[in-house]
Amino acid sequence: MQGNGKEYAMAMFAIALESKEMEQMHKDLCLIKSLIDENPEYLEYLMNPTVPKEERVEAIRVAFENSVSENVFSFMNVIADHGDMYCLSECLNEFEAMYADYMKYAAAIITSAVELTQDEKDRLISKLEQVTKKRIDARYVIDKSLMGGITVEVDGKYFDGSVRKNLNNMKEVIS
Repeated sequence: MQGNGKEYAMAMFAIALESKEMEQMHKDLCLIKSLIDENPEYLEYLMNPTVPKEERVEAIRVAFENSVSENVFSFMNVIADHGDMYCLSECLNEFEAMYADYMKYAAAIITSAVELTQDEKDRLISKLEQVTKKRIDARYVIDKSLMGGITVEVDGKYFDGSVRKNLNNMKEVIS
């Protein structure tokens, strides 16, 4: 069943708003996401239909009962009980997108050929925040193949101001 992840995320987001536990639930869901990213076999175990449901629910209890909020713990039990663990990753990603929109921040990947100075980073972040009207959480990457300039990926948009791109454009015009 496609779309269950988004439905679960919307329900979790509504609960987070209603209970005024947005920050805590976001923190707890990030914890779960990092656990699954670091241990993909754990999610495979929770999705395995040959493992009795009671064992899967017990595995969730042992892992999360005292380390996440009651709402997040209940959420994990509900999706395990309904056999919807397959959509957990989608749900976590959807919740993160809703949280980012609600908190008015955006993640940006800024790629440059060389390390940017702090002043360059500050001016770039300032400009991105003006354009997006959101706080920017930047991750910087070095890619020498750009030859110079930068690329920026933010809010599903890609901006390419690299020398490589300009050279490719000139090559196309000449051809």
